[in-house]
Amino acid sequence: MGLEAAVEAAAAFLDKAVKPVMVRGPKLRVAKAYDAFVQLADDSGYAVAVMPSAKRMFPEHHPHFIGTYWGAVSTAFCAETGESADAYLFAGPHFQRLQLSRVLPPPQEGEGNPRAA
Repeated sequence: MGLEAAVEAAAAFLDKAVKPVMVRGPKLRVAKAYDAFVQLADDSGYAVAVMPSAKRMFPEHHPHFIGTYWGAVSTAFCAETGESADAYLFAGPHFQRLQLSRVLPPPQEGEGNPRAA
């Protein structure tokens, strides 16, 4: 699958969503994509949250900003909006299990730290 096909598939998926949420991660800093992400938020109209490691990397006064998404310990409005989303666009994420409480299933027995065995 080429990049163009992947972008088209993602756009088609997001176009069908009723409550999509964009989540900005810290790795967009390296990509120097701050302005592009804000423009995408403006053009799409999607709710926008930031990961804890990306605080202050999106304007908190932006009309689509809903807060810091940190899974189960997010602020109430951000958690409610994030957990009820039917599509997510994670841009530049650095994932930790706590942040993905709704997105990933809980670990199965034997998963986790391979050195713990």
